Amino acid sequence: MIAVIGGGVMGASIAYHLALKGARQVVLLERGTMCCGETARSGGFIQTHWSSLAETRLIDFSRSLFQQWGERCGWVNSGYLHVTGPEKLESVRTVHEMLLSDGKESQWLDQRGIKKLQPLMRVDDLVGAAYEPQSGWADPVATTLLLATLASERGVELREGVTVLQIVHRSGKVIGLETDQGFLEAEKVVLAVGPWTPGLHPDPRVQLPILARRGQVCYMTRPGGLPRRELACYDEITGLYSHPDGETNLVGIDWEFDPVYHPDRCDRQLDVDYLAAALQALTHRFPSLRSSQLVRGVVGLYDFTPDGHPVVDGPLGIEGYYVAAGFSGAGFKSAPALGLGVAELVLEGRARSVDLDFLRLARFSR
Repeated sequence: MIAVIGGGVMGASIAYHLALKGARQVVLLERGTMCCGETARSGGFIQTHWSSLAETRLIDFSRSLFQQWGERCGWVNSGYLHVTGPEKLESVRTVHEMLLSDGKESQWLDQRGIKKLQPLMRVDDLVGAAYEPQSGWADPVATTLLLATLASERGVELREGVTVLQIVHRSGKVIGLETDQGFLEAEKVVLAVGPWTPGLHPDPRVQLPILARRGQVCYMTRPGGLPRRELACYDEITGLYSHPDGETNLVGIDWEFDPVYHPDRCDRQLDVDYLAAALQALTHRFPSLRSSQLVRGVVGLYDFTPDGHPVVDGPLGIEGYYVAAGFSGAGFKSAPALGLGVAELVLEGRARSVDLDFLRLARFSR
């Protein structure tokens, strides 16, 4: 039996790919219902504009699957626009050139090109932008439920309402799980519960450098249905990131992430200061949206590592024990590729379809 703990997008992707690779006895455990946790609070951005080349390859691989799933995962091929002022021009241009040299699509736009692409955007303080026509966003809940459904159709047992209390091991080997519904035998366990991962980590000799942090985002009205062009964007000057979401606009900004030492005790109320700063950034970049009003705020938990890359590794200290956590707010966009890689790691001893070597825990000891 292979047990996957965590019914978010990562756990569902791992379970699905295990079944796809031929695993016969797989169970996916979720203490609530599928996608009731932090995945549901994701903004859903899918873009390859990322500073790590290895991670852009995972995202690019995943993007092809999002495109393949289409409406079933809520995929919106809007394009992604990353605008910048003089201060961050060099770093944005560097990522753009890196993507081109690796065979990925990225277009460089000047002020006129930005304005043509998104007429509502203020451009007088911008000096350029990287544009990805094939990027966009997907619905995190729809994606997770799709993966869970596909996994179930291939024989994975989905168990909701089951709380895992402890990963049990003996003589250096995993033997099962203690749950609130009794003991479950398992020879292999994949722990993918985001910020809750350190609390279930069974080997005190091996430390996981994962810290939960609190993040926020707003969903605001679209006055006059604006912007009429659906486009995902990020602004290096104000820290604004946004894309239309149905009748609302998702509006977020770069903001300090407060540490959370007890994930079940996180303050889920949107900060007034955050809302004010988000409105200011939105109004600066999109003056025609100045009358936007808050529809709802979403507060979620991120699982951060010191270098911003996840820990995807195993067997980790104990035979049969694997970890996929610490995604630092970027897990959703690479979840399909990572699920495949973890499945291969568990079943074959190594990820072959994608590169996971740079995500091993040992990098921190080095």
